[in-house]
Amino acid sequence: MDLLSDIAGRLRGGRAFARRVSEPGPWRLSCPLKSAVGFHLVESGTVTLTWADHPAEQVGPGDVVFIPTGAGHTLRGHDTTVLTGCFQVADPQIDAALQQLPPVSVVRGGLPRITELAALLNDDLSDEQPGADATRAALVGLIVVQLLREIDSGALWTVPDPAIAGALRSVHEDPRAPWTIESLSGRAKMSRTAFTRRFTEAVGMSPMAYVRDLRLSAAARVLRETDASLSAIARQSGYANEFSFATAFRREYGISPGRYRTHEGSTV
Repeated sequence: MDLLSDIAGRLRGGRAFARRVSEPGPWRLSCPLKSAVGFHLVESGTVTLTWADHPAEQVGPGDVVFIPTGAGHTLRGHDTTVLTGCFQVADPQIDAALQQLPPVSVVRGGLPRITELAALLNDDLSDEQPGADATRAALVGLIVVQLLREIDSGALWTVPDPAIAGALRSVHEDPRAPWTIESLSGRAKMSRTAFTRRFTEAVGMSPMAYVRDLRLSAAARVLRETDASLSAIARQSGYANEFSFATAFRREYGISPGRYRTHEGSTV
């Protein structure tokens, strides 16, 4: 699995928000800093984008403002229609990857795939049928993934240290493997001490903490999206049994896997 696909998989089933802003006359939309990845698709008219100390930028029909890390920004328009969507981010690996991208980007031109997804999202916003929230979350996630493909997605998960990058790639390719400091440092062809130090400097957490977070965030997604048994999820997540999985999950999320599944299912 490539790393962008991994990010896409983690976004699925998350909590999403979307709305369509279409008002006559002048309007202003201020978006404060928050933990989210979001976008604004200009459907008609022209908006003025401002953020931080950067000069104002004009964004026209078909253009998309992409905010991967929830940077504060403001949109101003006049007789303009904008489709807005965002995902709340509660995954340290997604957040760490997206932090490497520009805080605000403008993707120019009517991209066919994004246009198609936006049309479906617009339809969904006017549909109050059961399951609309889940569909909305899926569509917002798909638009975010398409935007990631359009920008410099090569920057995602980029680690300048090739030995550490290789170890990361191995973990993402098979997170269920019985990884240890010994096996990972062996992949990187360095001592345990040197590997742990360089990994922590490059990634911001220790190797085994990274493996744990990767496994548990994947398990949380399976809990939200499927009816798989806890024992099956434990095995899929690289844990020896349901008890060790539940203990690790409770320590990370402050709630048991069963309660997490029930809680998330009632709120997403």
